[in-house]
This record gives sequence, structure tokens and C-alpha cells, in this order.
Amino acid sequence: MTSLSYTTRLRIALARAVRWEFWPAWLFYLPIVVYINWRGLVFTRPVSAFTAINPGMSRAGGLIGEAKTETLLPLQDALPERVARFAAIAPAMPAQRFAAIKAFQATLDTQWPLVLKPDVSERGRGVRLAWSDGAIRDYVQRFHRPLLAQAFAPGEEFGLFYIRGDGLVSLTEKQFPQLVGDGVSTLAELILSDARAYLVAPMLFERFANRLDDIVPAGKHVALADVGSHCRGSTFLNAERLRTPELEAAILEIADAMPGFDFGRLDVRATGAEALARGEGFKVIEVNGASSEPAHVYHPGTPYLAGLRAFCGAWRRMCELGEANVRDGAPYLRPSELAALAVREAKLRRGIDWPDNIWHGDDAVRFAHDN
Repeated sequence: MTSLSYTTRLRIALARAVRWEFWPAWLFYLPIVVYINWRGLVFTRPVSAFTAINPGMSRAGGLIGEAKTETLLPLQDALPERVARFAAIAPAMPAQRFAAIKAFQATLDTQWPLVLKPDVSERGRGVRLAWSDGAIRDYVQRFHRPLLAQAFAPGEEFGLFYIRGDGLVSLTEKQFPQLVGDGVSTLAELILSDARAYLVAPMLFERFANRLDDIVPAGKHVALADVGSHCRGSTFLNAERLRTPELEAAILEIADAMPGFDFGRLDVRATGAEALARGEGFKVIEVNGASSEPAHVYHPGTPYLAGLRAFCGAWRRMCELGEANVRDGAPYLRPSELAALAVREAKLRRGIDWPDNIWHGDDAVRFAHDN
């Protein structure tokens, strides 16, 4: 089986080190944490007022361990045409969960692929496209916490960052990496020869471990990611060109349909960029709260200081809105309570067998649908 040599891994690490978009989260967030603490000590009253953001969401407004159902359920009730249909699947025996997923799937117009995702997770962790019953069984046998089964929304994926009072403040187009076979090169060789795929080769070599030595037929497209997550390999591009009054009005309507939603990112799938700009042809697939990022800053080549300014600006507004919510009587977490919540959440996630790490079981079926 093909594997990455130590020298190749070192070269990749060096190539990533000069591009801050690939830095470890703790390194990028270090100056932001300093800013947050400085602002909290000097300006914010109470210090942790930012945890009162998004009073419609528990767990510090979605800062830690947000549940996707908290925002998606009211949105699906109020604006069903704007949401990719989903069903919450409670913990149970794998056979019962499989039956519940199949019952939901039977109500969909298009049944494959089916999106499976944890109710609580970030950065695309645990999200998987299932192309067969075998893939669904594999998922429920490996993952035992609350999950969502969701209709697949075809098209292009975008991230739309919203702040109450400011409106739509960040538009991000998410491009899924893919390779095209030449009939000679193996999948491993194609990955290492592609400028973008090369930077995430260790992850791709793990994900495609049982396919790396396959020669990809000429003209065959191989999707390297099917989830719009930067850490899963997708490229984030600044999509400010798509800002229109029609799109901003549509986002405001969606935000107003979610009680207590002040700050966060809507991940949407649209039939195309032009349709999105018209405020049409898109469906929300996920709503993220206080842990959201103005993801347009991950556009390749964005200066590091520009990224810091965007993040610090978002946090400043979160503090201001949180303070206003506290004055209106919204609950907030004291620093000790926030720390305890973070520790509890870390313990809960320890040892979870996230089912997205490697495509199991029906890999042949999954690859048969690449085009």
C-alpha cells in the first residue's frame, strides 16, 4: 500500500507553514484569544457577556457543543422551502436507527445520496454522504450519539455569515477539490501532483487508503471531498461579488425565522451562484452559532492581518450584542461555567469513532458515483 515518506511529509508541513490558512487552530486563534480577554477585562460587562449571544441556542449561544437541531427545527417549521429536509435520529440500537433513517428516506423525492451527520459537531466532523444501505448501517453501528439524516441538496455550497444589525457580513464560496485521471497515474500520484491536494495529502492518503494504487481512467473525475469544510480539503473563496439586495433580504428573512438568532453562519446549497445572488434556488443545510467564522478570509492569499481583523471585528460585535442581550435579561455563563462546559464537552468527545475519517464498507459504490 502506498504511503507518504517522511521527506514528503516534511515538505508538505513546510508548505503549509507559510500559508496561515493551514495553521493549527490554536496558533491562529492565540492573538484572538488575547484580544477577547483584553476586551472583556477593559470594556465588556459582564466579562463573559458574549455567551448571551443567540439566546435561542443553549450552550453559550452555540460557542461550544451547539446542537444543529436547535436552529434547524424552528427554521424547518417556519420556512420549510428554505431548508434541506431532515429528521433527528435519537440514540437507540443500530437496527432501530437504521429503520428510522430508512423511514425518513422513503419520504424524499431523491433518496441517494443521503446525508448523515452528528447533531453536535464542528468543522464537518462526522458528516458523511451515504450511497447505499450498507453505508447507513456502517454509520449507525459506529456512531451512537444523536444524529441527523438529511436530504442531499445538489449544487454549489456557500457560507453566509450574518450578524443582527449588520446583516450579511461575509460570503464564502466553497469549492470541493477533485482530480481528473489520465489513464496512467495512480490516485496517489494525482494527489501529489495537484497543487492544492498536495497540501492536504496526509488526510487524503488516510481517507483513500484502499484506492491509492488504483490507476484513474482518462477523463475520470474523482471527488476528494464531499463536505464543505476547509479542514476536510475544500477551498474557501471570497464570494463578495454575489452580494445583492435580494440575497440580503432572503438571509434576513431566514434569520428572523429563528427565534433568538443574532450571530452565525448559514451553510447553504444553491443551484448556482447566479441563483443565490437572486435570493433563489438555495437551501440551508446547517446553521452555526457563536463558534462561526467569517470564512471568506480563508481565500488563498488573504493577508494574515486581514484575517485577524475580520475575526476580531466579528468577536467585537458578538460582545456588543451579548451585552445588549444581558441588559434585556438573557442568561449568560460566568467564566468558570464556560470553562466547565468546555471540559465536559471535551470529555464527551474523547474516544468517539467519527465515521467520516475513512469511507468504509461500500467504497466501490461511493466511487461508482464519482463523475
